[in-house]
Amino acid sequence: MALAASLAELRAEACCPLCQAFLQEPVTLECGHNCCGSCLQQRWEHLHDVLPCPVCLHPCTDGHPQKNTQLGDMIDLVQQILCMRETNSVKDQEEEENEEEEEEEGRGLCERHLQALSLFCEDDLELLCGQCAASPDHRAHNLTPIAEAAAHHRAKIKSLLWLLEEQLEEAVRALERNDAEFTELKGQLKLQKQNVTQEGSQLAQFLRKQGCSIGKKLVRRKSGIYRHMLKTKEQLSREACTVKELLMALQKACLQADAQLLQDAGSLHQAWSQCQSLGFPEAPSWEHKRESPSLPPSYIGLDNMRDKFQVHLILDPETAHPDLLISHQTTASYCQEGAQPSPGMRPRAFTSLMAVLGAPGFGGGRHFWQVEIRGLGVWCLGVCTEAFSRDTRARRPRAMAAGRCP
Repeated sequence: MALAASLAELRAEACCPLCQAFLQEPVTLECGHNCCGSCLQQRWEHLHDVLPCPVCLHPCTDGHPQKNTQLGDMIDLVQQILCMRETNSVKDQEEEENEEEEEEEGRGLCERHLQALSLFCEDDLELLCGQCAASPDHRAHNLTPIAEAAAHHRAKIKSLLWLLEEQLEEAVRALERNDAEFTELKGQLKLQKQNVTQEGSQLAQFLRKQGCSIGKKLVRRKSGIYRHMLKTKEQLSREACTVKELLMALQKACLQADAQLLQDAGSLHQAWSQCQSLGFPEAPSWEHKRESPSLPPSYIGLDNMRDKFQVHLILDPETAHPDLLISHQTTASYCQEGAQPSPGMRPRAFTSLMAVLGAPGFGGGRHFWQVEIRGLGVWCLGVCTEAFSRDTRARRPRAMAAGRCP
């Protein structure tokens, strides 16, 4: 309706105010109104001095106004649009009439008998005319009018649509659960990767420290061996010089005359005795001790220990000191204003120790669990019996007891 009103207004604006037809070779007057050039000339044919506007009677000084070519092109476009609109309206009206005729004829004719289709066979699921329905092939079948059959099958299709929508919603929920599980698994893998990277970094740092320590030990051992070898070398050099001097003296004595030889025999025998008393140092024998880094116990069989002995403990808020805030059953934080209810409401709570027990308890065996400590301060980790006193001050302060025995 709004489009039709707009088109009617457009048609009125495109018409000449004098002849009421579409503007032909339109001209624009000084006052801004438009009209056909031929209509304006007829209106001004016998006028000389006063040339009024045919619409508002405004006096115009120019008796030959310029043609508005752009407005003429726009009028041509408006005529084309209105013509197409009228053509489409005629076609739509014809199509509606044809559809009404088809509906009146029973939505088609039977190809065999050329009669209107008016019945539907529920057994064969096909449209029939009256003559087909009376044939032996369909005489015993369930036949219903087209409108009734259409309503029945429409309701059936709607019920199927409802079931399909339920299945689609279930599939969407399953997909969302799958996406959530995938996101959670991806987060766990990311956290595991971070933990492995952190442990690898810590192990690398530990090995670097071990390497520096072993290097310093080897340097000290090398320095000690070097000093000992220099000392032994000096001693051997001195003893070799003494032996060499005695050897030269004995060789010289062998070349002397008899009297001179016998005269120096005493000093030669004394030098020989001194040479025999010399003790040559034994060659040093160094036993090579292989130095290797010693890994911390936390890295020896850690995976096997985790798989075999690891337990998952939670913190029991009923045993927590009033100043300890227990969150997510796994985290204990210190809170000065009192995070837990008063001990009177929790008879199993610690009152003198800043402590909390883990759960569940265990009676014996080997168990492994990990505790992460953050911040500064004194803390202690251990196990205790169920009968451990909760209101007696112990000698050593404890921040947390993460395991307990029944």
